[in-house]
Amino acid sequence: MSVTKFKKTFALPFAFVALAALFIMSYTNSSKAEATSKAGDPIVLTINSVIPNNVAGTPVNFKFTHNGKETTFAEFTKGKVVFLNFWGTWCPPCRKEIPDIIEIQKELANKDFVVIGVAMERDRDPMTKVTSFSKAQGINYINFIGVKELFNAYGGISSVPTTYIIGADGKIEEVIVGMRAKSQFMKSISKVLKS
Repeated sequence: MSVTKFKKTFALPFAFVALAALFIMSYTNSSKAEATSKAGDPIVLTINSVIPNNVAGTPVNFKFTHNGKETTFAEFTKGKVVFLNFWGTWCPPCRKEIPDIIEIQKELANKDFVVIGVAMERDRDPMTKVTSFSKAQGINYINFIGVKELFNAYGGISSVPTTYIIGADGKIEEVIVGMRAKSQFMKSISKVLKS
């Protein structure tokens, strides 16, 4: 086989394989970049089930799945002071206090403290609504899509925002109904958060 015939016979398939390899490499790299950018997305989860609670003065327990593992609110928050905020994307006072809650989460991130939101949505697709809203606002704390059983277990959440400050011992220390400023929240948190 002559060199010219060899080039004609194998050049086109070789070029095709080389282009395919470049395409696959660029697709793989763009997929890695997308996965990296999604790591900063807000965490919005659904509640699998509410666990009946007969102990007065303690938060309602519920099951949820995160990173493929089912856990409970009690396990997730064990030994931590919890700032449990019931809110809605449709609620102007809720939206107004979110930047302060974001700041609280940032300031207390290295303490035994956790902010948890429970969105009381009216939208037909609450997961999409809350995820989109959380991303736009830069919400840096975990949120759950609220369910009627949870609201009822708390005796009915009559207005939002409503925030429960829960001590590291698992007891509700304070219930705050209505919007508050960061300084007011911090005053309540500091009463139960040990240095």
